[in-house]
Amino acid sequence: MIAEAQTWLSNGKLLITGEYLVMEGALSLAIPINKHQSLSVRSNTLDCIVWKAYISDREWFTATFGLLKLDIIDTDNHEIAKKLQDILVAARQLSSNFLSNVNNGFDVETIVDFNIEYGFGTSSTLISNIAMWANVNPYDLLAKTFGGSGYDIACARSVSPILYQRLGSKISVKSVEFSPKFKDKLFFVYLGKKQKSSDSIKAFKNSGKFSINEIDRISDITSKILNTNDFDEFKMLIDEHEKIMSKVIGLPTVKSLYFSDLQGSVKSLGAWGGDFVMVASDDTELETRSYLLDKGFDVIFGFAELV
Repeated sequence: MIAEAQTWLSNGKLLITGEYLVMEGALSLAIPINKHQSLSVRSNTLDCIVWKAYISDREWFTATFGLLKLDIIDTDNHEIAKKLQDILVAARQLSSNFLSNVNNGFDVETIVDFNIEYGFGTSSTLISNIAMWANVNPYDLLAKTFGGSGYDIACARSVSPILYQRLGSKISVKSVEFSPKFKDKLFFVYLGKKQKSSDSIKAFKNSGKFSINEIDRISDITSKILNTNDFDEFKMLIDEHEKIMSKVIGLPTVKSLYFSDLQGSVKSLGAWGGDFVMVASDDTELETRSYLLDKGFDVIFGFAELV
């Protein structure tokens, strides 16, 4: 008889405003997207955890862990297995009942339905799912493993866009509507260079230059972006957001680097430098897609395709 599996599902994410400064208390707008990672667990008769990870229907990672010590018995990618081991160990530290006092092992299967290079939240969706399996606080598990502000964890569990703010250990998550009248003019474009969030966070902590004034202004811009239905005001706000963050982290804006002749505005999303950007275009969808393709950017999602 095949044991029935338990399955959990978490959403991917996009951070629309507040990148970097979300870690310093800025009010930020984030959206869960219609891309996910699932985690299914069923009992086996072995004294170990057999882990298989899939991207859609393609297996991309396997590992076997001892149940008692969570040691790595076998794997086809030791770096990934070590990080996964760290997460499982951290979950057990948060709950002594997790993977303890059981008479069986487990077959675990994760399925990501998006390209893991996109920065949609491969790590955050995994943390969220493992936290549900272990019945522990996902923010605590994040703090013990990858670190970060936690907005991505909030998106993993949300059914709507959110306003997210973290002040010290206090987290505020408010469900909001974000469906502007001009959403057909908004596009999410992949720059083709996956950014490692932990490296970006470390660089910001080491060299970011900001004051309470920048934090307060980003929070104000977030509120205005959420509430405006005027496309010109929206573009002006994201231009100002880009200008502020360019100064804070000491990097040029993405528009100046790649889209200087675009009729419209461009905003970095999350870590600057290679993941997704949001394009707010004055041109038609056909003209915008043609422009982006001519620039060499061929991963383009319309607003409604992701949100």
